[in-house]
Amino acid sequence: MPIVFVHGVNNRREDADYDEGVERIRGFLESLLAPRIGLDPTQLATYFPYWGGNGVRFRWKQASLPGSSNTVETLSLKKPGPGSADLELWMGEARHQYGPGAVSLGEVSRERSFEEAIDLAWDTASAVAPKGSGYGDVVEGYLASLAYAKDHPAPQWALASPSLSNVDFIQTLLKEIQPYRTAPPGRAIESLGLKDWYQSFKEAVSRLGSAPGDAATALLVGVGRQSTHEKASRFLGDIFVYLSERGTAEQPGPIVQQVLADLTKAEAARRPGDDKLVVIGHSLGGVILYDIVSYFKPDLNFDMFVSVGSQIALFEEMTLYRASKSNMPANPPKDRLGKPKAFGKWLNVFDTNDVFSFRTTTVFDGPDDYRFDTGYGLLQAHGGYFARPSFYKRLAMRLS
Repeated sequence: MPIVFVHGVNNRREDADYDEGVERIRGFLESLLAPRIGLDPTQLATYFPYWGGNGVRFRWKQASLPGSSNTVETLSLKKPGPGSADLELWMGEARHQYGPGAVSLGEVSRERSFEEAIDLAWDTASAVAPKGSGYGDVVEGYLASLAYAKDHPAPQWALASPSLSNVDFIQTLLKEIQPYRTAPPGRAIESLGLKDWYQSFKEAVSRLGSAPGDAATALLVGVGRQSTHEKASRFLGDIFVYLSERGTAEQPGPIVQQVLADLTKAEAARRPGDDKLVVIGHSLGGVILYDIVSYFKPDLNFDMFVSVGSQIALFEEMTLYRASKSNMPANPPKDRLGKPKAFGKWLNVFDTNDVFSFRTTTVFDGPDDYRFDTGYGLLQAHGGYFARPSFYKRLAMRLS
């Protein structure tokens, strides 16, 4: 009962957050996805084939970027650290998603649902959770909150008008879910085991409930400007390198070899009576997997295939796969391709804010397209899916 996660572009082991990101995704897969689709987390084997080392390399270390000169400053603001930048982007896009100005968890509970307010609260917690074991605290609180919401879908305190402040909403929620916790009872009720980052959580939800100032707006724009060129160049570079060096069925290139190696291990890890193979392809990872099952190794068999923020249909429209045929469909969009035999249940997830994500059902027969609002914008949305606990919950609902 293995899960294989094939990463997309812009992933390098030398990046400070790569290993932490893999462990966080692994933790969310084990805690939030696997149990909901019938997999035993204690027996789960997870594979993360790493192909980024064979991606693009820049001979002058991206010296051609417009912002590479130290003599040019885009903004007078100091460049924030990764955590603060991530939080600013999350705050800005969350406000955009729920309307201009402040966001009230109480209003979200009344106008949408209490469970959506829970999703928003714990997705915000995920944006400030510390590296390492922080995701464990998020998982515990999120699962306890969902269990509480199942018994109390519309608690009066959450729907009260006027609404509780966001900080009071969180403090009340943490007390209410205490009986639903799975952690040792000795932990403090008010902190739910969030330890030293409980204050950061409170400050984050407090700021979510405040209209952004000019500095925050400038920071949001500045962070996007500073990072867009670097990420876009590596995004395109990884695609070009894969297409030029993927090889042939007889001699597959290094990226195809690496992904095939872990898929082979996952196949061997299947167990009688509990042998589901779930494969997730993010971004170019989905493209690589489609290329593999349509050309390099078509005899593979995935019980569930999930493409997230991927360009599978776009590449087929441009006939870029080894198995693509150059003849145009006679009657698009009615003339569509069948999905590969290797894909059992195929779910494709996109975010309209993610400019690198695309639909599949207009090109293929068989997959199901779903939209998920990551809460980010521009390039940040492209990797934002897997940082939100609510993503795994909703994905599990569709898979099961």
